[in-house]
Amino acid sequence: MSGSLAIFAAFIGFFAALSLPLGSLLGLTVKPGVKVTSAFMAFGGGALLFALTIEIIAHSFHVAGFWPVALGAVAGGLLYEILSHGLDKIGAFFRKTTTVNRFVSAFKRKRAKEIIEHLSRSDILSALPPEEIARIVPSVYEVRFAPAEVIFEEQSPGDSLYMIDTGKVSVTRGGEHVSDLSEGKVFGEMSMVTGALRSATVRAVEETVAFKMYKADFDKVLAMSPDVRLAVHKLLDERSKDLANKKLLAEDVALRWKKETSKYLENMDFRATAHDIGEAARSHGDAALGIWLGNLLDGIPESLVIGISISAKTDIPWPLFAGVFLANLPEAMSSSVLMKQQKYSFKKIMIMWSSIAIMAGFCAFAGNMFFRDIPHYWMAVIEGVAAGAMLTMIAETMLPEAFEQGGAIVGLSTLAGFLAALFIKSLS
Repeated sequence: MSGSLAIFAAFIGFFAALSLPLGSLLGLTVKPGVKVTSAFMAFGGGALLFALTIEIIAHSFHVAGFWPVALGAVAGGLLYEILSHGLDKIGAFFRKTTTVNRFVSAFKRKRAKEIIEHLSRSDILSALPPEEIARIVPSVYEVRFAPAEVIFEEQSPGDSLYMIDTGKVSVTRGGEHVSDLSEGKVFGEMSMVTGALRSATVRAVEETVAFKMYKADFDKVLAMSPDVRLAVHKLLDERSKDLANKKLLAEDVALRWKKETSKYLENMDFRATAHDIGEAARSHGDAALGIWLGNLLDGIPESLVIGISISAKTDIPWPLFAGVFLANLPEAMSSSVLMKQQKYSFKKIMIMWSSIAIMAGFCAFAGNMFFRDIPHYWMAVIEGVAAGAMLTMIAETMLPEAFEQGGAIVGLSTLAGFLAALFIKSLS
């Protein structure tokens, strides 16, 4: 009897997750607008919130009390966070718009702090007010140079400066070697600030990664303040008297400036642009496995609970089934569009979602086979783990993404989903 019941649970888990390939198909063919997708996502989120609250938490709390449920929920939330962030490192963040934006924004903010670190070592650039230099940091781009590649030539226009992140460059003047510059060094600022032609040729010695700041962005800062222009020109006069550039900026001054500038970065908008997302996609190569594992992680808890909830004494947990089905549909719609933008083929996307539906059936089978008849206390802990993971997922990805794309409609759509699940519960 237990084997046949577990097989039945597998079918229920599979059909609940069948909305994943169905949603993917709708997203790729019908291509609904973002507001429609967001409304569906909020509706599914509301239904899922009802299901995990009434069908899982309320039941477990009734049979085992607060502590088993609470301990399980905390463990589930932490486990989801750890696994989700781990999978993000191999590209799983591409599965949702919110995770893409969060990952890219965090990366841009980290890069901005590295840029500030480099800029603090330049006596000319550190003369700029921290709040002004912080504004142009998001406009600084990463560039890469192959060994022996010329970065700029002597007597060429000085339209930018460079900050070496990794690697080494060689500086020559009149065909003679002047010096080598490595990690942390800034070069090209004299020509950029003065508008004069380059005084030397710079060539990469090895594979080199650098940050590039354009003169047009720098000039905007200078144009805003006569005092800043005066301070910069004073420093230029001092630099011109020391062509070997042996004088170093006082360490305490550089540190103070760096801290002040970093402070202003905290309140800046590092939202991901289409260019940033494209760069992230190129840097991660084929992130299909990460995306697949990330989507599987989102679906495991709910599939396990569906399997646990099915027994010979109870009917199918229709509110939970409906909540999972309705939540999966818009999630796959949104994710598939994002995956298509990352150049994944229609066939590959459909195979990924279909395989997750099959895996959901296996998870429901395992939940029914191994956890259905365990003591109430441990049942409450396990259901708490699933509920904690589900709630963390809804709060981190579904509702934020729905609100970001759909705006004010999200509140009412979430309420409608919650009430729809309640209505289904009233019929059972």
